[in-house]
Amino acid sequence: MVAAARSRFWTLTLRLTLGLLVAWLLISLVVPWFARDLDSLRGFGFPVGFWLAAEGALLLYLLIIVVYVVTMDRLEQRYRDEVDAAEPGAGPT
Repeated sequence: MVAAARSRFWTLTLRLTLGLLVAWLLISLVVPWFARDLDSLRGFGFPVGFWLAAEGALLLYLLIIVVYVVTMDRLEQRYRDEVDAAEPGAGPT
């Protein structure tokens, strides 16, 4: 039971990590690629393309970190409880 729980934990961890890495890659490549097309729009006195490339990407990177931390906290708690229930006294290693 414990080995199966650990296997599921690491599978979900890898899926989360790969998903967030794909999001990071898309933010790093797609946002700058289309930034010039959005320069005709203005927001707060700056071209929208500039704002997305300079500020928007940083906010999205911060969002990736927040999603990772919150999701991993929930995932670790769920599987820690499952391992503790299966083997009392045996914490995760």
